[in-house]
Amino acid sequence: MGSFGDFIIARTGMMSSQMALNITGQNISNINTVGYTRRALDQSTFVVNGSGLYRSSSTVYAGAGVMMNGVSQLRDPYLDIRFRNEMSNVGSADALLAGMEQIESVINDVGIEGITKQFQDLLDKIGKLNANHVGTAEFDNLVKNSAESLCQLFNLAASKLQDVKDNYETKYKEEVGNIDTLLQNIRDINEQIRKADISGDSALELRDQRNMLLDELSQYMKVDITYSKEDLGSGVEIEKLTIKMVDESTGKPSYTLVDGINSANIEMNDDYSLNVSALKDRNGQIIRGTTDADGDGEMDPLTPNGDITEGMGYGALESMRQILTGQGEYSPDDKNTNKGIPYYQASLDALAKTFADEMNKLNTQDANGNALDPDKINGAGNLFETSDKTADITAANISISDAWRNGNVSIVASTKENASSDANDNILRFQALFSQNISYEGGQAGSVIYNGTFEGFYSNMQGVLGLDMQTTSSLYNTYATAADDLNNSREGVSGVDLNEEGVNMMQYQKAFAASCRMITALDELMEQVINRMGV
Repeated sequence: MGSFGDFIIARTGMMSSQMALNITGQNISNINTVGYTRRALDQSTFVVNGSGLYRSSSTVYAGAGVMMNGVSQLRDPYLDIRFRNEMSNVGSADALLAGMEQIESVINDVGIEGITKQFQDLLDKIGKLNANHVGTAEFDNLVKNSAESLCQLFNLAASKLQDVKDNYETKYKEEVGNIDTLLQNIRDINEQIRKADISGDSALELRDQRNMLLDELSQYMKVDITYSKEDLGSGVEIEKLTIKMVDESTGKPSYTLVDGINSANIEMNDDYSLNVSALKDRNGQIIRGTTDADGDGEMDPLTPNGDITEGMGYGALESMRQILTGQGEYSPDDKNTNKGIPYYQASLDALAKTFADEMNKLNTQDANGNALDPDKINGAGNLFETSDKTADITAANISISDAWRNGNVSIVASTKENASSDANDNILRFQALFSQNISYEGGQAGSVIYNGTFEGFYSNMQGVLGLDMQTTSSLYNTYATAADDLNNSREGVSGVDLNEEGVNMMQYQKAFAASCRMITALDELMEQVINRMGV
C-alpha cells in the first residue's frame, strides 16, 4: 500500500473511535432506561487481499485500517435462561402465597370473635343451662341464640370463601388474557425485527422490548426459548425466535407458543385448564402442514397443540389454577394433592355438617341410638337444618331448625320418659360432645383427615394453612433471592456501568486524538516528499 493508504488507515481509526464515542454516549444517556441493554461497537481489522503488480518478496503490508461491522448488545444467553427459569419459580410461589393470604383472611379468627370463640360460647351456654336452669325456656333461648350465631358465622365464612374464589377466578381470566396478549406482542415484534434484519438494521431497541416481554412471560409459565436462522434464499439468513411451553411432568418442551411471525392463542377452559391453539398468523389464519390425516379436505394444522392439564404447567398460572381447584385430601383420587379454596370449602362444610348431625342426634336419639318419641320426650326434634331445605347441610346453608326457632323443639334435658324436672343426663351428653374426638373423612373411602374435637378440627384447618403459607413464603424468599442474584449477574453484563463507560470514553477520545495526530504526521511526511525533497 502506498503512502496515501496510510491516510486511509488513520481515517478509519478516526471514524471507528468517533462511532465508539457515540455508542458510549448512547449507553450513558440510557443508564436509567428500564430494559436497556449495553451496546458495543463490533470491529475487525481491514485487510486488502491480493498484491500489487510490482510487489516483491520484501514488501510488507501492515493492513488497511479498521472495519466497523456493526453494533451489538452485550448479553449472556445462559444467564437469561437461568434467570427466566428462576422467575417461573418466583411466579409460582408468589401466586400461591397470594391465594393463601386471601384464604387466611377468611378462616383465621385467632384473637377475634369467630367460629372458634362461638363454639366456646355455645358450650358455655349449655353449661349454664345444665348448672342452674334445666328446662327453663329463658336459658334454652340463650343456647339457641348462641347456636344461631354460630350458624351465621359458618354462613359468612362460606360466603367469603366463595367471594375469594369468584374474585380469584376473575383475576385468573385476566392473567390468561395477559398471556395471550404477551404472545401476540412478541409475535408482532418478531415481525418488525424480521423486516429490520432483511434491510440490514440490527433493531436493538426492538430486541430490548422483546427481552422485557420474555422476562414477563417467564413468570407465568416455564418456557423454552430458542434462536435459529431462517433461510430466505440466495444465501440470506435472518434470526428466528421460537417459544415453547415446558411440560413440567416431562421436563421437555411441548406446545409451541410462538414460532417466528406466527403465534398461538391461549384460552381458559371451564375446568380452569388452558387450551393452546394451533399456530396462527397475524390475521388469525391457522398455519397448516402438508397432510390431511382426518380426511376433512384441508391440511392439518402444523402444530395442533392442545390443553395444559394438571401437572403440565408451572409458574404463576399453574399456581392460580391450583388455588381454584386444589381439593387436597377431599379429592376422589390421590392426584390432586394441592390445597386450594375447594379444600377449605370442603373442610368448612365437613365441620358444619358433622356438628349439626351430632347435635341433632343427641336431641332425637337416646344413648343407645333409639329414636325419641316427641310425644313422650319434651322438646325432642332436630335442632339444625338447611336454610334452603335441601338434604345436605353445608357451611353455606346451616341454620337452626324452624321448630327450634318457633319453640316447638328445645334442648332435651333427659332422654328418659317421666324424668324428674331436674334430670340432666342428656345435657351432660351435649357438654361431652364438645370434648369428644370425631373422625372426619376425606374424599377417598376409608381416609381420615382429622380425628378430634370441633374446635380442634377448625384449628387444624388454620394450622394446615399456616404451615403451607410458611413453607411457600420460605420458598418464595429463596427463589426471589436467587432471581435477584441472577439479575445482578445479568446487569453486570448487560447493564450500563458509569465507571466503565467513563474509562471507555477516555480510551476512545485518546484513540481519536491519536488517529488525528497520525494524519498530521503523515501530512508532514508528504510535505517533505513533495515540497522539499531534492531542494
